[in-house]
Amino acid sequence: MRPKLIVADAGPLIALAVGGVLPLCLEMLGGLIVPEAVLQECVADIYAPGALILQDLHRRQQFQTVATASLAPMDAAFAAGLGGGEIAVLSYAKTHGLLALIDERRARRVAARLKVAVIGSGTVLAQLKRQGRIDSVQPVFAAWGQHGYFISETIKLDIQRLAGEKESIRA
Repeated sequence: MRPKLIVADAGPLIALAVGGVLPLCLEMLGGLIVPEAVLQECVADIYAPGALILQDLHRRQQFQTVATASLAPMDAAFAAGLGGGEIAVLSYAKTHGLLALIDERRARRVAARLKVAVIGSGTVLAQLKRQGRIDSVQPVFAAWGQHGYFISETIKLDIQRLAGEKESIRA
C-alpha cells in the first residue's frame, strides 16, 4: 500500500535537505506536496542551507507544488503568528485531509486545533533508519548542527529510540 501524501513546510524540507536525506525521504514517502509559498521560502536565497538541493529536486519534478493563491483562506484566529508557508501547508492539509510535515511548535498547536495530523522531520528520519535506508541518524544530527539547527538531547534520544538505535529506559 502506498503511503498517504504529505504536505511539507519549509523547516523540515530544509532540515532533511541539509541532512542529506531528502531524496531518500521522497522515495519513502510516496508523495510530497509543497505549496509555492513554502518553495519560495526555501529557494529565495540560493546560498541558504538546502536551497540548491530543493531547486534541483523541484526542477526534476520530484515533488508536487500547489499554487498558494488557490488555497482556501484560513481563519485569522488560527493563522495568528504563523508564516505564509505554514498557513499554506495547514490550509492544504486541512482541505484535502492530508498529513502535514511541520516541525515548528506554534504551527503544530494550530494543526491540533484544526485536527490536521502532523509528522515531524525527526519521525521521518527515524522511519528512514527503521526501513534500512540510512545506517544511523547520527550523521544527520551532525549535519543539522553544522547548519545551526538546534535539537535538544531529549529530542535526539526520542528520535534514536524511534529509529531503534537506543533502548527505552523502563522503570
